[in-house]
Amino acid sequence: MALAALLAPLSVLSNWASGQIQDTDRYLATVAPLANDPDIQEAVATRMEQIIFSYLDIEAALDEVVGALAAVDLPENAVATLDAMSGPLAASIQGFVRERIDVLVQSDAFEQAWVEANRTAHEELVGALTGKTDGAVDVDRGTVSVNIATLINAVKEQLVNAGLGIADRIPEVAATFTILESKDLANVQRLLGFLDDLSYWLPVIGLVLIGIAVAIARDRRRMVLVSGLAVAGSMLLLGATLNVIRPFYLDALPADSSAAAAGAVYDQIVSFIRLALRGVLVVALTVAIVAWFSATRGAGAAARGALVGGIGHLRRGTARTGLRTGRFGAALASYRGPITVAVVGLAAVGYLMQDHPTGGTALTFVLVTAAVLLVLAVLAAEPQPEEPVVPTPPA
Repeated sequence: MALAALLAPLSVLSNWASGQIQDTDRYLATVAPLANDPDIQEAVATRMEQIIFSYLDIEAALDEVVGALAAVDLPENAVATLDAMSGPLAASIQGFVRERIDVLVQSDAFEQAWVEANRTAHEELVGALTGKTDGAVDVDRGTVSVNIATLINAVKEQLVNAGLGIADRIPEVAATFTILESKDLANVQRLLGFLDDLSYWLPVIGLVLIGIAVAIARDRRRMVLVSGLAVAGSMLLLGATLNVIRPFYLDALPADSSAAAAGAVYDQIVSFIRLALRGVLVVALTVAIVAWFSATRGAGAAARGALVGGIGHLRRGTARTGLRTGRFGAALASYRGPITVAVVGLAAVGYLMQDHPTGGTALTFVLVTAAVLLVLAVLAAEPQPEEPVVPTPPA
């Protein structure tokens, strides 16, 4: 049982890794929202400013202009005025450049470029999780960097069109933006690659182990209860582990990294892990609650008795109003066991057919199934014994 509980978090992680590596749409659902994250936009804008201003030395260009004008024998006062204005003018031009960058990273064009770039480079991007990558994404010494050269070119074109001819000095550069950075990235790559290979087997192995534990247990109901609670506990532990890892990851970043942007990337990457573990948590707790209700004595038995009594009271109330189910209700009562198994089985199949069930998905299936079973229990009516026919005495 302990091994099955240990495999449950690994199963969630393996299915997440498999979804990110094999499903482009799933991957885009992970990274696309980052284009609208203010911290990501600010970090990208800052990186673009660093690159652009490394080639676009506004102050040096203005000094060249002032020197050229001084060489044509302008009055000293005019040269002094131009020299005094060069600083504020440079600051104004730099502010204009920053404004164009901010407008770009906050525009729909940036969002579309971000999504399309990730779609085109899906193999390289998800290769950051396995260590097998080249091209649009660079993984080097624990750093995952995305190529943003197209954004630099877009800003350059806007500046030139706005009349800032000096922007032509910006060359074609291999500009990158770091989205992940960790000295332990190689270990993470190996772990996720291993989990991806086991994504289809870990859940099966876990369920088989639970089945064996229940089959050989003296008290099978109690083992089902323990199994549900153990799996639920492992999901809570996984969620807590993700929360614990986050500050350690951020603290390990270099001083020049954007902690806010790195935090946004981390939260978005693990968001689907959280959704998946919540789904497993809901299912595990449901199994445990059902096992608790099926107890022959104790609080579970008392709760079940109260529920049965409430259903019986509701059934009698509807009968007094004239709402009788007749033969249909009698059939429901006669085949209550098979009908219950069929309803639960259909719900289980429907849940398993979901590509990426979440906690909300699991809760919806649980509530709908419980509601259907409750309605069927109210409609079920034991057949009334026929009154004996009293023969009429002869006249």
